[in-house]
Amino acid sequence: MRFTLILIPLGLVLAQTRPAPLQNDYVRVLMGIDQPVDKPGALHEHKQNRVMIYLDPGDMQIRYADGKIDNQHWKQGDIAWSPANGMHTSQNVSSKPIHIVEVELRNQGNAAAPSAKGAILDNAQVSVSRSSTAPPAGTHFVAVDEKAGTYLFDKMPDGAGPFVIVQLK
Repeated sequence: MRFTLILIPLGLVLAQTRPAPLQNDYVRVLMGIDQPVDKPGALHEHKQNRVMIYLDPGDMQIRYADGKIDNQHWKQGDIAWSPANGMHTSQNVSSKPIHIVEVELRNQGNAAAPSAKGAILDNAQVSVSRSSTAPPAGTHFVAVDEKAGTYLFDKMPDGAGPFVIVQLK
């Protein structure tokens, strides 16, 4: 009997793993990996507003139940507001997977809360910026390390940054 040893580079194995979803009273954060597919995924809806952080470039096609089609083109590092929406399908029409950190917001927020300095995105629920320093004490936030594809709640990642800071209002 003959055995063949197959060696898989550790980097390839690690690249396929996802950080565990982070879930608490304020947020649900997860790493979505949209694989290229020939047909749209299952019909679904998002009942809560989200901040989307695109770690890879790619093209998505969103088809809504009312027939509307939204063709989206994302660059690596793009940050988008994704409001709660109706029934739809999504399809990665690119040739490569798209890794997306999704920060689902569980609270309505406080429109009167201050914005982060140099905010990329700012509304009643969040202020999103890139920074190497934590928001003011007493502020809840999600820090996303785009290079490592990891995220933490109310803590800064190791390293110099900058990191994407989703500051909750």
